[in-house]
Amino acid sequence: MAQFTFTNNTYAGEALAGFMASTLLEADSVKRGLLTVINDVKARKVILDVDDDVVLQNPSGIFTDQGTTAHQTESYLDPVVYEFMKQEQWDKLAQSWEAQALKPGAFMDYEGVVDLSDFMVQRYLTKIQIANERLYWLGKSATKEAAFTADFPGLLPSIAAASGVYKVGLSKPATSLAATAIDANGIVTVADTSTLADGDVVTITSLTGTSKDTTNGAPGITIQGQSYFIQIASATSFKLVRNYNEVNSRKPATFTGTATAATVNYINVSNVLQVLGSVYAQLDPADRIQEDFNLQIPLHVGYAYAQAQANKALNVINAFTDMKKMDYLGIPLQIMNHWQANTILGARSSNLFLGVDLLGDASELSTVYLKPYTNDNVVRMKARMKAAVNFKFANELFYLSA
Repeated sequence: MAQFTFTNNTYAGEALAGFMASTLLEADSVKRGLLTVINDVKARKVILDVDDDVVLQNPSGIFTDQGTTAHQTESYLDPVVYEFMKQEQWDKLAQSWEAQALKPGAFMDYEGVVDLSDFMVQRYLTKIQIANERLYWLGKSATKEAAFTADFPGLLPSIAAASGVYKVGLSKPATSLAATAIDANGIVTVADTSTLADGDVVTITSLTGTSKDTTNGAPGITIQGQSYFIQIASATSFKLVRNYNEVNSRKPATFTGTATAATVNYINVSNVLQVLGSVYAQLDPADRIQEDFNLQIPLHVGYAYAQAQANKALNVINAFTDMKKMDYLGIPLQIMNHWQANTILGARSSNLFLGVDLLGDASELSTVYLKPYTNDNVVRMKARMKAAVNFKFANELFYLSA
């Protein structure tokens, strides 16, 4: 028969290394070293930015300053505290564990001791990590898991809004189409769909009309700035089938209202080599030669690049079966799994910051079984986290978006 225990645990202080730190520091981009982590950020932390030119002068026996003024600015890490709270019925939690403990295809008795508090933590850990990954990059407004009230703009929205960032748009003939209509079923009418294919991801901008996305219910959100997987409907139309932000929930997109004009922006197999070539040509040489410099791209752009490599590999055995190397002319391409569509960011990891406070009182993970105290046959879990993100030098960032 199954043996199990439930321990009332509160993980704080040093114990965070095993549990709480996992939720904050095992987000995908943190594990790959794409962000610089600063610990012990208890309140606003100032990051000093100092920059200056270099002037090579004539030799002189008397010291003569080069005559330039160092540019000093500040950026900030403003930590936000937020929580995940979950209550589950004891018997259903135990049932989940028992089903997982059985060997595949076997309905046998089993022996084993498990701490169900650990099991409850583990079943939500990956989802919390994904939520934090989205929060770090996309900000609260584009992270549907984020329901707290504090402001958390995220790295990509902050970079898009910052002055000094080298910004490039996709509103060019090779990467955009003019839409003349979007109906209430999500059918988009354009002049020609020959450069698009099923599964491409498009971003809608310059919208004229009342089209709204009701995937998550009425009244819906405007489709301006939203990205969608598409299916080709005809030579002059395609259907918006799933919002890119719903890739994990797999909800089909639904709409209300119509539009009379919009711009459809996209990076796909037809243009990805041209886009990457243009990006490469515009990168700052002083930044791109640094070891911690990366080009960060969403998953669909990585797929398009791999497919384009295979298409170009004429007379190469296994061109469509071998895994493709994700770099472009020697620059690493980092595939971002929970990111913004049709976006490319060029940045050094030493220029992007994540602030946490792992040993502070505001960071806590606890599980409590209430029956011994209230006779309620339920288990409660609370994970309280504290984080902040920002960048340092805006003029060292390259940002391409729709």
